[in-house]
Amino acid sequence: MSNRESRLKTIASFRDLPLAELAKLKLESEGIPGFLQNKNLVAVDWALSFATGGVKLQVPEEQADLAIQILDEDCSADLAGVDEEFPEPEKSDLCEKCNSPNLKTLDARRKAGAWSLLLGIPFIFLRKRHQCADCGHTMKLPQGK
Repeated sequence: MSNRESRLKTIASFRDLPLAELAKLKLESEGIPGFLQNKNLVAVDWALSFATGGVKLQVPEEQADLAIQILDEDCSADLAGVDEEFPEPEKSDLCEKCNSPNLKTLDARRKAGAWSLLLGIPFIFLRKRHQCADCGHTMKLPQGK
């Protein structure tokens, strides 16, 4: 093997592909190249993850210790500065009668579909509706929601 070629060392194994991708991206953001072994196999059928030992994250042997250190870092303190405010609800997200945001979605289309099959009459004009949990008012959802 020449000097230019580097041996890869497995530093972590993941059951799920998205977690493996995140770890690889974190290492790449720190300048450490990564390779995901079994990535395509697990992407085709996630159940194969158990049979193959998961998606293995591999890095050049000489950077393995640094890569493990980077992945073991606790970055939870970085989340302390993130605002936890949520945007104000839109008018369509409030009850028309009492302005409560406590709405639940009623979907009559499933029942209508069953009746449609049973009776042979198409019920295509039904839309989802909101019902206020506070006052009981029922209203149609605007088109596109």
